[in-house]
Amino acid sequence: MKKYLIAALALAALMTSCNSNTWDVTSDLSVDKVDPTQGLTPLAQDPGMDYAPLYWSVYGALRQQEKDGSFPNIFTEKDWDEAIDFVATNLKPYGYDMLVTDGFAAMGGDDGYMTRYSRSQKDESSPEIELSTIIAKLKAKGLKLGVYDNPFWLHYSNPNAIIPGTDGITVGSLRYNPEKDKDVLHPTKNDQFGWVLTDHPGAEQHFEAFFKHYADMGVHFIRMDFLSWYEDGMNYSDQIDRGYGRERYVRGMQWINKYARKYGVYVSLVMPHLKNNAIIEKYAGNMIRINADALEGSWYRFSENNRGSLRGGWPNSENAFDGFINWSKISGRGKVRLDGDFIRLASFASDDEKRSAISLPLMAGGPIAVTDYPNAHDLTFFQNEELLALQKDGFVGQPYKRDLWGIDGEIWYGQLKDGSWVVGLFNRDQSAATRSVTLSQIGIHGSWKARNLWTHEDEGTVSGTISAEIPAHGCKILKLSKL
Repeated sequence: MKKYLIAALALAALMTSCNSNTWDVTSDLSVDKVDPTQGLTPLAQDPGMDYAPLYWSVYGALRQQEKDGSFPNIFTEKDWDEAIDFVATNLKPYGYDMLVTDGFAAMGGDDGYMTRYSRSQKDESSPEIELSTIIAKLKAKGLKLGVYDNPFWLHYSNPNAIIPGTDGITVGSLRYNPEKDKDVLHPTKNDQFGWVLTDHPGAEQHFEAFFKHYADMGVHFIRMDFLSWYEDGMNYSDQIDRGYGRERYVRGMQWINKYARKYGVYVSLVMPHLKNNAIIEKYAGNMIRINADALEGSWYRFSENNRGSLRGGWPNSENAFDGFINWSKISGRGKVRLDGDFIRLASFASDDEKRSAISLPLMAGGPIAVTDYPNAHDLTFFQNEELLALQKDGFVGQPYKRDLWGIDGEIWYGQLKDGSWVVGLFNRDQSAATRSVTLSQIGIHGSWKARNLWTHEDEGTVSGTISAEIPAHGCKILKLSKL
């Protein structure tokens, strides 16, 4: 109990410094007795794993059902057919090659692992859809399935199912047992999921079987959510779940690193506290969420929501722009990628906002996750091949400074593999403003050919300084190529 009190006092002290641009989230929390990354290699360093994906998610449709109160939330076979056709026609030619499940809907399984998702009809009594059926539909159109699931969760109708690789250990035995598990943080709380206690016999074999289960099905992207709820049960300042402790959490993260690598699975971590400067998540994830949920989207959630305030736990940042700036300190080529959540483009008030919402994730080396059915005009923002070339290159940029309030955090830059540079000038203000950068200060010297990646026009030769009038909430993205 003493170590938790010390950590809580340290967190309280950090919270008082929440508007400091120099403060590193959780850097002063001594939460690990030993370095938990000993013997591990970041997943991004595996062949073919150093990238951020382009994909479409069911999140938007199911979130809307939840908002409308049309429970149960169901994504039917007809819905899948519509989504697959939409992506194959409008997004696949531009590199979007995957559709991904999400929460809100039924996630069925018999022996500990999900094998079914949602239902065939908009009827809670209709059959659940086999994942194999969804995978076959996608494969027919040259697309892949990614899943929303978590090896810390159990899916079973048969608690007596044997965990693969064990001598008779059952999946039901992995759950919390109040008679034996006396060290959970908040034992009077109820479990929100069927959590796996990683110190129970058979837990590691369960984690390995989880990854093998999906790899055998041809699924190589897994989005793992609610990680903070497992670690300490906290969400914002609310106690949601029992909280199974840092030691159990880290052990599970170490297994994720081990078995994701073994089975070639790309790992997206969602709602992690990122304690100790994301020391374990940098190794266990290819990608990590760095801000609160997109929900219905809008510029407010992208840039303004609680701007400049950092927390010592999930979510560290309320908006994506702050999250990208703050956590740029851990991202890069061969390192973890930053995930700013889904892009609900129709929620943005202007084309300038839409260009920024697409540009910043790509400048930061993050994913583009579509989650609605954009109209013809909005599709053009997702189809900008000159900007999407950054994703194909594996590009990861950074802000001039990790500044959440000043304009230095709105200047982004990075280098492509061919030696050219990309410079992004953003404007988070409510009115037009000039943004400038001295090229030598970001390591760029000499004269360069400049091309505007949104207007698709060459802008002559630049050297010394780049300066431009940027509209409110807008951006300018320039590629600088050798003369």
